[in-house]
Order: sequence, then C-alpha cells, then structure tokens
Amino acid sequence: MLQLTLVGSLIKAAVRNFFKNRQVRPSSSTRFGSLLIGNGMHKFFTFYIAAALTAFFVLSAPSVEAAGDELFPRPDSLQPAIAFWTRVYSKVDSQAGFIHDSRQLNKVYQTLRFERYHSPSVQDRIIDQALQRYGTALRALAEGKREDLDDVEHKLLTLWGDDATPAMLLEAAANVRFQRGQSDRLRSGIINSGAWESYIRQTLREHDLPAELMALPHVESSYNPLVQSSAGAVGIWQFTRFTGKHYLRVDHVVDERFDPHKSTQAAARLLQRYHTVLNSWPLAITAYNHGLSGVRRAVRETGSDDIGEIVRKYKGRRFGFASRNFYAAFLAAVDVSHNSESYFGILERDHPDSYWIVKLPVYLPLSALTEQLELDAGVMRALNPALQRSVWKGKKYVPKDYHLRLPPSLDNDDVTTVFKQIAIADGRTDQVPDIVYKVQRGDTLSEIAQRFNTNVGELMALNNLQSKNHIRSGQSLSLLNASAAKAVEFASVRLVAND
Repeated sequence: MLQLTLVGSLIKAAVRNFFKNRQVRPSSSTRFGSLLIGNGMHKFFTFYIAAALTAFFVLSAPSVEAAGDELFPRPDSLQPAIAFWTRVYSKVDSQAGFIHDSRQLNKVYQTLRFERYHSPSVQDRIIDQALQRYGTALRALAEGKREDLDDVEHKLLTLWGDDATPAMLLEAAANVRFQRGQSDRLRSGIINSGAWESYIRQTLREHDLPAELMALPHVESSYNPLVQSSAGAVGIWQFTRFTGKHYLRVDHVVDERFDPHKSTQAAARLLQRYHTVLNSWPLAITAYNHGLSGVRRAVRETGSDDIGEIVRKYKGRRFGFASRNFYAAFLAAVDVSHNSESYFGILERDHPDSYWIVKLPVYLPLSALTEQLELDAGVMRALNPALQRSVWKGKKYVPKDYHLRLPPSLDNDDVTTVFKQIAIADGRTDQVPDIVYKVQRGDTLSEIAQRFNTNVGELMALNNLQSKNHIRSGQSLSLLNASAAKAVEFASVRLVAND
C-alpha cells in the first residue's frame, strides 16, 4: 500500500509539473488518456510519467537475483561446481582445458593449451599423457611417497593437503579428468541467440516458464541449430529422436528438431511437464539431461529432493559426470550469459530472420520453387532447416500443409501470382512413396545404395541406422522413390509475414 501511495503521489506530481513547465491550465474536460500534446511537449510529460512508473517497478518488483535464487537455488555444496563451470564458459576457449578431479571440481591440476596447428589426434595424445601423468602421481602419493617429489607430485600434495588419506588419493587417481574450455562457444552462442531470443522469451512466457531457461541452449548447443551430438541429439535444444517424436515431426522428410521455433515450443512443453511432475526447477533441469525416470529414481533412492544432496549421494549407474553437473553448468551459463559484457565486452547479437510464411496447399518439388522464384538454395535451406536431405535432393516433395519460409525480398503480390502458377503446374496430390527392400544374405549397405542410385548416408538417415556395418538378412530398408505423383489442381495459397 505504501508503494502504491508513493507512486500515486509521483504521478500527480508528474502531471502538475508538466502543466506548470508548459504554463498550461488543465480544464475540467481534460482527461489523462486523451491529452492533445503539442510538438515537443510530449517529452516533458513522458519524462515525468516514466520517472513515476520506474519508481513503481523498482519498489514493487523483487530483484532478478532474488527471484532467480528462489526458483533456482544454489546450495553451498554446488558452489565449487558453479565456479568451475563459470571458468569453463568464460575463461578458457576450446583450444584449451582443465585437468581436474571429476568429483571435487575445486581441484584443478593444470590448464592445458593447444596450438592452432594441433590436430584432434595430437590433442587427444596430449590429453592422454596429462591424465596418465597425474593419475600416476596420485597413486604414488597414495602409496606413501613423500620424498624426492617431482613438480607434479609436489603440486598435488599441496593441493590435497597433509590430511589426505591413501584412500582419498587413490580415489582421486581414478577421478582425473579433462574438461575442454567453452568460452568461445558460449560467446558465439550469445551472438547466435539474438536470432531467436525474442521468440524463445515469448514462448517461455506463454507457458508460464522462467526466462532463465533461455540459458539451456547455451549448455546444450551454443545456440547452433545444426549441431548434432554423438548420442544423436540435434538442434538448439538437443532433442533425441526418441524424445523428439513425442512433440515434433521427426522423419526423413521433415525433422522439426532442427527448427529453432518448433523445437522451442517442444522444449517449453517438455520442461513444463518435468516441472509439473517434479515440482522443482533444479530437478526438472537435471531431468532434461538425465531423463524424468532417472531423476525420480534418484529422489527415491536418496530420500531427498535437494539437488545438492542428490549430486553428493546418488550413485546411479547412468548418473555420470554430465548429469551430475548439468544443473551447476546451467547456473553458470545463466550467470555468464546475463553478464556477457563483463566477460566478453559488448557483443552485437544476430538479428531475427525476416521472412514470408506460406502454407503449402499441395505437395511441391523444391526445385520448382527455387527455379521459378529465382531463390538461392542456401538461403532457403537456412530459412527451412527442418526440411531434410531427401527434399533438397529432389527425392521427396515439400509436404502439403508445410509452413514454408521465403525470403523477405520477395514481393507479396508477385509471389502469390507465381505460387499459383507453380501449384497448378507442379503441385502433387501425394508424396513420393518409399520403396521397401528386404536385405539378402551377403548384402552390404554400400552395394544396396549403389544398386538403387543413392548413397550410404541417405540410407542410414532414412532407416535410422547407427552403423553402416549393422544390417542383417531379412531386414526391411526404406528406399527413396524418384517417381512423380499425380498432378493436382490449384488450391488457394496465402502469404503471411513473420511478426
């Protein structure tokens, strides 16, 4: 009540000072919402009202830090991990990394730095040598070595202290790990995020989700919509095929996991579900990496829903380093991305894409669109990342009812006219059907690909194969059919501008 009274006083003062400064008397007919303000006078009025409203929001709203800590607690036991990941995201780039203890993240033994000319295999060899060196030194200390220490052994003994028991040192020898730096990737992610930031923020708001969740793609993908993990997760939200199919279209024609807009909607629904079930944002975020059933099992086995206790106590077989540290890494990404200027200076973020959207009334070959509208294939691919290789190679049509994005440089009226002509000339009633081939004894994937004028990569993607060497006799493989479907008469088409 005190805050509202103060704001009311400020607004009254704003109106009074406004008329005083302009030597205007408010008449009885003048209303707050219908003032006719002459040229220049609106600046004075705006200043006073803005001051009053600013005071209201400052006085009434809780601080961002306080609100964030309430939703996303930071237990004392996680502070070393948060500090570690803050260093990973802000101090060391991907041409360097830390040799550290995987359990006690305040134990960082060395920062390895690679030369630009070091190949991945050379880097791997340097890392392996460092891991072996520190593991050997810790085992020697565990066995009681205290004299004639080399530099590494002396550093480790100082770091662990005289109170370190042989069991502690032996466990530390098994926990030596390398973590590559991510500062350059997070910096790029902050720049990349500008393209979708407003859309993601709006989507989170529509689902009544906290804005801090915008930091999750920094942890998952550095806001790179085309990135693919070794586990098969793709897109800025890193959906696996299994999880993605519950919320998105995922097949060899359209894979919406690559679409930042579609996948954002899916991520919001998934996170909303996790939070509803777990009633805790630390647990919901951990479930995003470890799975809902895995986190529920961790709560059950530890008898606690405190993320600090779970990280410290839970010994689940699949609850490894990544899952154990996912929440701490998220908090570090929140901190670094929210204070990016302190870490990286002023960054110019990407601007949101502008485009037309057209809902296709028919199936259409992409070549008909790009040729007749004189569109650059690269631009179209960037605007429509969900369309798969089968579409770009002309072996499948752009699906009916697909919301195709077109460059903003196209004129609305011209595009509508040309689109009608394309739909009449090239529209199809059906998608190009797949052919099913049954694997025979002795077949290899490369031989099958050659026989049907395709390639191994397409066959693997089409059939969700993890390895080109793992096919069996009697297995059914889908093949792309190059034959055309029946032409269709034109149905209405409508262009919609992106907001």
